[in-house]
Amino acid sequence: MKVMANQIFSAVNRGFSTLKIEVEIKTTFGKPSFIIIGLPNRVIDESRERISSALTQCGVRIRPKKTVVNLAPADLDKRSSSVELAIAVAMLKLYGEIRFSTEGALFLGELALDGRLRKIRGFLPIALAAADLGCRRIYFPRANLAEVPDLPELEFYPLASLQELVAFARGKAQLTRARFNAQVQIGEEVEAIDLAHIQGQNQAKLALQIVAAGRHNLLMLGPPGVGKSLLAQALPGILPKLTAREFLEVNRIYSLCGLIETALLTRPPLRAPHQSVTQLGLIGGGPQQLLGEITLAHRGVLFLDEFAEFKPGLLEMLRQPLETGQIELRRAKQLLLYPADFILVAASNPCPCGFAGSHKSCRCSEFDLRRYQTRFSGPILDRIDLCLRVEAVEVGGQAADQTAESSKSIRERVKAARQRQTKRYGDSWLTNAKIDGRRLLESCPMHSGAKQIFDRLANHQQLSTRGYQKWFRVAQTLADLEQARNIHKEQVLTAYSLRESFF
Repeated sequence: MKVMANQIFSAVNRGFSTLKIEVEIKTTFGKPSFIIIGLPNRVIDESRERISSALTQCGVRIRPKKTVVNLAPADLDKRSSSVELAIAVAMLKLYGEIRFSTEGALFLGELALDGRLRKIRGFLPIALAAADLGCRRIYFPRANLAEVPDLPELEFYPLASLQELVAFARGKAQLTRARFNAQVQIGEEVEAIDLAHIQGQNQAKLALQIVAAGRHNLLMLGPPGVGKSLLAQALPGILPKLTAREFLEVNRIYSLCGLIETALLTRPPLRAPHQSVTQLGLIGGGPQQLLGEITLAHRGVLFLDEFAEFKPGLLEMLRQPLETGQIELRRAKQLLLYPADFILVAASNPCPCGFAGSHKSCRCSEFDLRRYQTRFSGPILDRIDLCLRVEAVEVGGQAADQTAESSKSIRERVKAARQRQTKRYGDSWLTNAKIDGRRLLESCPMHSGAKQIFDRLANHQQLSTRGYQKWFRVAQTLADLEQARNIHKEQVLTAYSLRESFF
């Protein structure tokens, strides 16, 4: 029996970890067949037809022998078609069709029937892990070019088709090495709605600044059409750019979901799922280990419009991520931990008809109002820092305001407030909303007069420990925005007015 063998390497993502795949291949005499083993799922099992067709397009015929491809390690499920290029290269080397060194190389790509390489999901996480996997060169689909990271120690070679790789291996063509280009791969700056274009709503604009500076959660209540959704959409425009660590985290997530089209993200993402979203769509998980909206909003904003219309069970599932910044999903065989550190911005009508407390007549009965209010559970409200009543702007106040501050100007003030928090806590990820409660109270001094007012109001309202700390956090963020050394009574009272609806 004559045996021919070769080894080529690829990689797949399993959740947020990257697994190096060794492709082993051999042919034996026997009934002609093409078998892939090593716990492939149906996607990879169907790769046989795509690989056979792509090789035919390169002028290579599958040998009439028993061909066995093993994907090692064999005890872990493989769910990605990104190994198809590696299998095709292994077969070409096995047949002696190409002769070039594959040492330290990683082959990634899904094959079309005509040999073209299709875009794969999760290229960026694999590229970031390549050096630790012992790889120096990566051959990948040209469609993933926008995801090439700034890693000088690695060589990236984009391919349009398997034919292009074969021509290179036979010395008939050269491959152009891809290099990180910030202007191309970061893309142009896309501005959100400018707050200067939103007339009036000064209190709401102040609340958005507090949200952006301290990463606080916000609930806006008000009748239909007053601008709650518009205000929420303007929030990303005053958020600072992603830090280097946040940049890699966010783009890793979007790469895993195949959502990076032309450029990497530099701004915190804004996700706004509809009220009809399912548990799988919001939280993630399931047999395919999908990422939900709360993970796609990581380091950004999760906007839930018509908050009261979401299923109560879904809203209760937000408790853990709002508290810990991640979602823990237990399955029969594994524990899944997905990042979910987001700013929650919710908007809701105050009652079923939408006009309770406004100048328009409310049509709801007392029973309707009580039943509607039960949609906002105490534990969820306890995890929201600010509750704001948004009212309609009077017609006379809708004229152009030349003194309105632009989002760009506000963003600089927010950035300065964030820098104060980084200096105080020693970590760019820690903000007033995320810092441990004990450390918050120790690190943030309060003026004696402000402390007396604070304690008196807290005792009068009989606040819980979490409610006490959240009020303190909002007051400290106001102090940071004003570059104040201590928290003063004006900031305490302003913070109280922005949480008054909870009391």
